[in-house]
Amino acid sequence: VILSDVTEDPAAALEVAAARAAWVEAFTAQDLDRMMSFYAEDIYSYDLMAAPTGDGLAMAFDGEAIWRQNWISFFGMFDDDLVITIDNLTVYQQGDLATVRGLTRLEGTLVGGPFVDVWVRETNVLRRVNDRWLVLHDHVSVPFDFATEQALTSLGPIGR
Repeated sequence: VILSDVTEDPAAALEVAAARAAWVEAFTAQDLDRMMSFYAEDIYSYDLMAAPTGDGLAMAFDGEAIWRQNWISFFGMFDDDLVITIDNLTVYQQGDLATVRGLTRLEGTLVGGPFVDVWVRETNVLRRVNDRWLVLHDHVSVPFDFATEQALTSLGPIGR
């Protein structure tokens, strides 16, 4: 865990990092209810996948119900060998708000398909509510090559 120079309270920043580590444990266990306990009810997310709506697909997930459904769909795409790790988790904290960023590696086998090993960029904004750090905004992305119009899913951290 890297604490940024602008972090106001190192102990609070370490609480944020601990909350992210607990989320990773819940993800690895595919414990949906526990995972959802780390999100604010008004979670807003720019995820890798598009959000399904009654009118088609949307750019963002808006609210706990559709975000929960995203995770149900996501876990349904994979066998039980999903592993996620976060590299270079950096925490910025001021008062009751914190931002974390890192490079996240997802490894697992698609149901009936190939093994996936991809690094993504992740940023979360958290808010302290009743002494708990909850994610209120989630953003996951991969770099994009405009010349080829392709997502660069084979990139990873330098040196990996």
